[in-house]
Amino acid sequence: MESYGDDGVELTELTLGPPGANPRRARRARKNGQPPSSSMMQAYFVKVSMDGTPYLRKVDVAAYGDYLELVEALNDMFYCSTIGLMDGYGEWEHAVVYEDGDGDWMLVGDVPWEMFVSSCKRIRVMRACEARGLSSNG
Repeated sequence: MESYGDDGVELTELTLGPPGANPRRARRARKNGQPPSSSMMQAYFVKVSMDGTPYLRKVDVAAYGDYLELVEALNDMFYCSTIGLMDGYGEWEHAVVYEDGDGDWMLVGDVPWEMFVSSCKRIRVMRACEARGLSSNG
C-alpha cells in the first residue's frame, strides 16, 4: 500500500455506492474493466408519498431484505412510529400500499418480497382505516 508523506500514513481507496451494494465487488469489477452496474444488485427506486405530507421521497426497495426493514425505514423517513403492516397483529395508524405493474393498489405484505420488489411502481403511506378495503385476508 502506498504511503502519504513522511509520517507513514497509508492511502486507502474509498468506494461509495447505493445501500445494499457491495463495494468490494464494485472495486473488483472496475479493476477488470467492467462497469460497476454489471456486478452490483439492480436498484429499484420508487416514489413514496404519505397522506398529509406535502413532499415525496424516493426509496430503493431492493436495498431492504424484507417488509419489516422497509416499514422501519419509512417510519424513520417520515419521522413517525405509526406506520405498520396490515397483517392483523397490530393496530397501526398508517398502512403501506403500493401500485403494481398493472396499476392496482395492493397492501404491502400481501405477496412474497421478491415479487413485491420487481412489481412495485409507487408506494403510498395512507390512513389504516382507508386501507382496510384493500386487504386480501379480511
